[in-house]
Amino acid sequence: MQQLYFAMNQAITHKWLPFFLAASALTIPISSTAKSICLVLSVLFIVFNPSFHQDLRKTLSQPWCKAALLLFAMAAIACLWSPATMHERTLVLEKYSKLLYLPVLAVGFRDSNSRHYAIRGFIVAMAITCILSFVKALGYLSYNDISPDMIDPGTVFRNHIMTGYMMAFAAFLAGLLAYQSKGRSRLLYSVLFFAFSIQVLLINTGRTGYVIYLLLMGILAIHLFSWRQALMAALLGCVMIAGIVIQHEGVQTRLKEVAQEWNQYHHTSHKDTSIGYRLQFQAYANTLFLQHPIIGAGTGSFTYSFGRDKPVPSWDRRLLEPHNIYWLVAVEFGVVGLVLLGAFFSSLIWAALHLNTTRPIAFAVIIPFLVGNLTDSLLFYSGTGFLFILFMALCLGEQFQTPSLKR
Repeated sequence: MQQLYFAMNQAITHKWLPFFLAASALTIPISSTAKSICLVLSVLFIVFNPSFHQDLRKTLSQPWCKAALLLFAMAAIACLWSPATMHERTLVLEKYSKLLYLPVLAVGFRDSNSRHYAIRGFIVAMAITCILSFVKALGYLSYNDISPDMIDPGTVFRNHIMTGYMMAFAAFLAGLLAYQSKGRSRLLYSVLFFAFSIQVLLINTGRTGYVIYLLLMGILAIHLFSWRQALMAALLGCVMIAGIVIQHEGVQTRLKEVAQEWNQYHHTSHKDTSIGYRLQFQAYANTLFLQHPIIGAGTGSFTYSFGRDKPVPSWDRRLLEPHNIYWLVAVEFGVVGLVLLGAFFSSLIWAALHLNTTRPIAFAVIIPFLVGNLTDSLLFYSGTGFLFILFMALCLGEQFQTPSLKR
């Protein structure tokens, strides 16, 4: 009877787990609610299947798993000395709970079929997002905008920052798959690569996407070409980008705004701009960090202190984080937290170096994420945070792949 139960459980999981993992990848860019449902179902399928238990125990010996658990434990323990309300502490702790998904999902992705379907599921979601963004840019759709008079083609299911970040990553995946595929598949992925690139460079209103896109294209060139070919690709890319900047008025405007807002913050009293707000938030975070530099002021203390002190009078909304994950961790967990965060990212980089087939994807996940967290707390946010966790787990799943599971 026990063997029959095990066999049935194995068959059900083998059939449905790849589906829910792919559905998780598909729903992350589209719907937070659907994403949560799919991720929870995926975790349940993994945890309650005895065939995964040995690998789940194995994850506990991995440095990246230990670092993730310690970082979450720090967030939980820091609730004890936080001045924040219980609601604020619980809300922020829930943001860090996504770290607990990493070891479980990594085991779930040990099957290469699951990795294959999840990557394609994410690309499908971004293709849908890309099409809707083009339709908005043509003026035929007003969806998820602040008002009908302020149509933002970069904002579809997520805001333009998250959309630009995810679209740049989708362009990387499409370019990688175009190189690895043949025939019609190569043509399809090539078309998607150019469509995603156009969305990031010409349609999306987020400036972060430009930086992330350039980083990812650099990683793609290094992986696909020799150093000489990569250098040629970089030169051609620079020429192409220069042409876009010269010819496209929208890109020119967004780049000029960066320089203008930076100068306004440092040389005028008009500091309440997109960049100016970020710099003010981080300057305030610095003052909080200096008050409790070792173990921080506790989980949720940043949003509590910001609401109490109102350091930026024109900002009349609740602020959970200073648009920089490193400053957030420094404020709430101090130097101890920064060491744990550094250990977490370092252990992932070390693990990525020892991967084979998924190594380029792993570095495409980690490097832009480290950079993006300088201007936005990407790990803290639901969309980009779970995108990072899921695709990092997808890559780490290669560590648990057995010969019988190879395609």
